[in-house]
Amino acid sequence: MHGACMENTSEIVGRLKDKLEQLISLYEQMRSNCNELEKENLRLNALLNGREEYILEIEEKNRKLQLAGAFKISSADAQDAKLKIGKIVREIDKCIALLNK
Repeated sequence: MHGACMENTSEIVGRLKDKLEQLISLYEQMRSNCNELEKENLRLNALLNGREEYILEIEEKNRKLQLAGAFKISSADAQDAKLKIGKIVREIDKCIALLNK
């Protein structure tokens, strides 16, 4: 009986050793995967930061273009303004002429 118990114990220890080796192997694989994922995460974060900076630059350019567009007048608007100013100047000249009489 004692010999059978030893053999049983050897089998149990052998199976435990195999399971432990499998567990260690799985742990090493997971650790390697984790390291790869951390590297990929760092790469993606750097890419995201670059894209965010690019978006901010584009938004700033867009804001400047919108502001410049707000001050831009069309040639028709400029011509209309010139005509109105000319009319006002003629009216002022008439008033001055009347005051000089």
